[in-house]
Amino acid sequence: MKLEQKNGNMKIPGIVNTVFLLIVCTFGFVLLAPFIIAKDTSSIVISSALIGCTFVVIIYASNYIEKKSTELEGKVNELEDKRKELEYLVERNSKIENMISSLITMFIAPKDIDKTIEITLQRAATLCNAGNSYLFIFNKNGEPYRSHKWEKENISDLKSFFEKKEYSQYAEMFEKLRKKQTVFISKDSVSHGTVKNDRKIANITEPLSLIAIPVESAGETAGFISIESESTDISCCETYSQTIKVVSELVSMALNHKSFLKDLSLFKDLINRSNDFIFVIDMEKNNIIDVNETACHELGYGKEEFLGMEKNQIHSLFNDNFWEEELRDIFGDRYFQPSKMITRKDGSTLPAEINVTFSSIDNYKYALAIVRDITKRRDIETILAKTKEVMELALEGADLGMWDWNLRTNEVMYNARWAEMMGYDYEGIEHNIDTWKKLTHPDDLKIVNLNITKHLRGETPFFESEFRVKNNNGKWQWILARGKLTELDRNNEPFRFTGTTMDLDLRKKVEEELRHSNELKDLFTDIMRHDLLNPAGNAKGYSEILLEMEEEQDKAHIIRSMQRNIDKLIEMIETAATFAKFESLEEIELVRMDIMGILNNVTEQFDQRLIAKNMKIEMRGSGSYHAMLNPIVEEIFANFISNAIKYSPEDTRIIIDVEDCNYDWKVNVTDFGEGIPDESKPLVFDRFKRVNKSGVKGSGLGLAIVKKIAELLGGAVGVEDNPEGKGSRFWFMIKKEHVDHEETLLEHTYTEVISEKNRPDRIKC
Repeated sequence: MKLEQKNGNMKIPGIVNTVFLLIVCTFGFVLLAPFIIAKDTSSIVISSALIGCTFVVIIYASNYIEKKSTELEGKVNELEDKRKELEYLVERNSKIENMISSLITMFIAPKDIDKTIEITLQRAATLCNAGNSYLFIFNKNGEPYRSHKWEKENISDLKSFFEKKEYSQYAEMFEKLRKKQTVFISKDSVSHGTVKNDRKIANITEPLSLIAIPVESAGETAGFISIESESTDISCCETYSQTIKVVSELVSMALNHKSFLKDLSLFKDLINRSNDFIFVIDMEKNNIIDVNETACHELGYGKEEFLGMEKNQIHSLFNDNFWEEELRDIFGDRYFQPSKMITRKDGSTLPAEINVTFSSIDNYKYALAIVRDITKRRDIETILAKTKEVMELALEGADLGMWDWNLRTNEVMYNARWAEMMGYDYEGIEHNIDTWKKLTHPDDLKIVNLNITKHLRGETPFFESEFRVKNNNGKWQWILARGKLTELDRNNEPFRFTGTTMDLDLRKKVEEELRHSNELKDLFTDIMRHDLLNPAGNAKGYSEILLEMEEEQDKAHIIRSMQRNIDKLIEMIETAATFAKFESLEEIELVRMDIMGILNNVTEQFDQRLIAKNMKIEMRGSGSYHAMLNPIVEEIFANFISNAIKYSPEDTRIIIDVEDCNYDWKVNVTDFGEGIPDESKPLVFDRFKRVNKSGVKGSGLGLAIVKKIAELLGGAVGVEDNPEGKGSRFWFMIKKEHVDHEETLLEHTYTEVISEKNRPDRIKC
């Protein structure tokens, strides 16, 4: 069209020039014809010159006209281009304006923020003629994650460029985005306009066109929008760069709005779930404008009922008009009522405390009332009051003094019993730790301070110490102090130390008397053992000589009877001395010993007695059974075997076995004698207890010694019926050897452990 118009404009000056030339030629011929006919040479020359000048003028005018025509044509074409550019700009701006207007409309009151963001991504991608658009958010670690996306249906499975590789490979691009700079990747390596092509820093080779725009929040880069295309070049995005930035700001607003709604929802949820009743009251209209769900649930009203209450109804609810302006003038913006009665819908009341805060917004005055149900607290206070009363009675009944030490101020408070215990006047006691230190015996002060320090450091669960304190008479009095750290300050440092004091003076005197008595008992035991055994031993020796010399059977029978009584007397002296020795022991040294080895040694001592009664011992079990023991354990096994021989008929057997009871070994000595009645079983291990002759015979000290030894070894003893028939089973249980080091366990292979478990002689409990 342009070319035709241009050719048309060029034809007009050509025709005009031709016409002018024809006219000039005709005029020249008419002018020269008479002079040629007349052969007037001078006139012909003049006329020819005139005609030539005319030709020159015509040609000059023709060129001038053609030049002006060309210039005019250029101006017209330029105006046409500007018109079309203007139409394009108007169309583009109209398109942008319509998109921005529609987006702003959606963002004014978005019902679904996530859907709104997706629509925004779609329109941004459509504007740039791109196939995909994504929103990435930086998490706390600085790595981006995709929160929203829009993709065309035919490429819905396509991943974003930023999801194809590891985070570290895009570190340089993310750093640029954090600096609020746009990242642009063109399909080729050429930059477009003012936008630099970042293909090199992206280190990609596939045909991809991408623009990433940072999304800001609170002045920092919160994420970015990535508009991507694999089929078309979106370098035209430069044209819409400002528009895309506006889209980025809208997305930022949406994210902030979403965060605000989330925080608001969380706050509202916390308010509704609060244990307190929360009311917001319009002070000018005298009505409730908001209330939490807890108040509705606990007081029995619906939310609409609360919001529709009149002033007098609110007064009936709170039994007060606490929101009145006069109260604000008196108390200021806050005041607290520690004791109020709130009325429920059903007419019942509950004790409460009210914390009121007054506030003004846009010249409107409001009162925030936080009401706390103190029913449980009052119950607890009642219980505490009763507990305190009971504790005081208990302290009084237990004859205990009480003290309370403030570790920050070093102030020590005592009760009246503490002062009375020491003989001091309660009013005259100085309440500080220095006074207490002065009253404590110097030899005891160091260990007491050490025990206190250990407890305050958490090394011991409580403080306990026996020491001497100077009483009002100037004498040293033994006391027992127990205490515990009961309170920490805000920095988790020890703050309060509370405890009791017991008068030990009388107990110490009794202990001293007992110690003296034990010394006398030990002396008596030694005397009895030495002075009684010697005559008894002499009597036994003489009886043996007499028995050898005597030939008459009657007299020999009397001597043998005398020997049996002497043997019984010696046994009783030995048993009593042994019991006295073990009774005074509190602990013994334990070593690793094999139970089976001990049993074998003990049974050898009874060979003659077994032969005399034609009895035998059946040993069930072999191998080793290690435990932490002391050689005195032989007394237990010897007593069990001795009793089994003594109280079993001839031609019977005694069974000895070792059971594996998980963490313990259980040694059983079973006989086939008369057995022990069930009612007598609890008595057999008590000292000096005897049952009838159908049960256990003897002084009762033997099994008492067994029980004492078992306790010293950390074990236990007992008796039960013989599970295989008539008779009794006496048992001794002791813990297995404790393994202190993990390396010891590694010495046993898996095969050894399995074979140990499957041994037929290991009877399971």
